[in-house]
Parts: sequence; structure tokens; C-alpha cells
Amino acid sequence: MKTALVFTHERHEGPGQFGDILKARGFGQRIIFVPEESVSAFDAGAADLVLVMGGPMGVYEAGVYPFLEEEIIFLKKRIALDRPTLGVCLGAQLVAAALGEEVFKGKAGQEIGWNPLTVHKKDHPVRHLAGDKTNMFHWHGDTFELPKGTELLASSSLYPNQVYACGKNILALQCHPEVTPAMAADWLEEMEGEVRRSKLTPDIEELRAQTAKNIATMNIQAKLFFEEWLEGAGL
Repeated sequence: MKTALVFTHERHEGPGQFGDILKARGFGQRIIFVPEESVSAFDAGAADLVLVMGGPMGVYEAGVYPFLEEEIIFLKKRIALDRPTLGVCLGAQLVAAALGEEVFKGKAGQEIGWNPLTVHKKDHPVRHLAGDKTNMFHWHGDTFELPKGTELLASSSLYPNQVYACGKNILALQCHPEVTPAMAADWLEEMEGEVRRSKLTPDIEELRAQTAKNIATMNIQAKLFFEEWLEGAGL
């Protein structure tokens, strides 16, 4: 059985649709809630796949959240081994930090809501997430410079470094294609206060309406994207 380690930072920010796809493909999944379980206990090269999901903390807050530094150390080892790894939102920022980049608050403010991607590489699985095929869900305000030795794959109107790759096996996404309708509903209830700071849609009811309109199509395209990426990584 193929195995996946999934690092989570908030109870309501799990692997979403990506977890469902892995289950359907026969993966055994171990979900690690990193604020309570140290990633240092795990062999960085053992799992066939590692997913690092989102969270509200900033990479620059490792003094408050020391588990972030443990994740960066783990990811440095994982990247050096070139083992399949996908970072989402905070996960993408942790991958950037593992590749030597500083993560910081973005000048464009909170990208919360729906904003399409412009894809720069048409022969990569990320093409399934292009703006002419689906809108895209976002929930972040931090960013980073593109890490050296990586390839920029997609951008949004607010933040250029949305999706990037380090070789074939390491992929990072600032956006949230994994989000299911149930997850989106939970986020909009749990974090309603954050929505008011959004540079996209600061009205919660409008954001709920946009989510109802867009999420089914995003889920279809995200499945095409994730399954093709897994196959390309030999999984």
C-alpha cells in the first residue's frame, strides 16, 4: 500500500478533496496535527507522498509556533531526497522557507475569496486550474519571493507566486483547490471576521454566493489536476 503523510495545523484545514482522491487510489493516510505531534519523529523519505496543508500562523512566527521550524527541517530533508511533496497555502510558504526564502506579509493584503489563476506552463497538470476552466479559492495574506531553482507555474492578480515547482516531485500552491463545499462552509463560519479584511470579497454573504457558484467546477478541475500530478510523480 502506498502511504501519505498529511501535516495539518488547524482541525478544519485538512486535505479535503485531495484526501478523498488518495483514499480512492488506495493510499494509506496518516494525518499529523503538528501542534500536538512532532514531525521530527518521522523519516523524511519514508512516505510515498507528503502533503503540508494550510493554517493561520505565519512562517515568521516560529518563535511562537516552534513546530514550524521542525517542519522546515523535515521539508529540507524531503526536498533533498526529491520525494513527492505538495504544499498548500502555509504548506507552500514552508516549502519556500525550506528552499531558503523569507516569508512575509504581502503588500496586496488578504487574498480571501475567488480569484482566477493565470497559468504560465500549459503542459503541466496545473493547466487544469487555469482561469478559463475554473475560478480559484484563496485564503492567505503572506507571500515570498520565488525560490531559486524553482519554476513559476501560475499567478493571480494579487499575488504572482501562486503555484511553483521544484523539479517534477515538489509542488507548492498558495491557493486552495482542495477545498470541498463542506470545508468552505466551515471556514466561512469559523473565520467570518477575516472575510471583512479581504481585498476580493469582504462581504460574507456575497462570498457564500460566489462559493456556491464556483466550487463544484473547481472540484472537478482540482481532481483532474491532482490525479495527473500524482501520476507524473509515479503515484
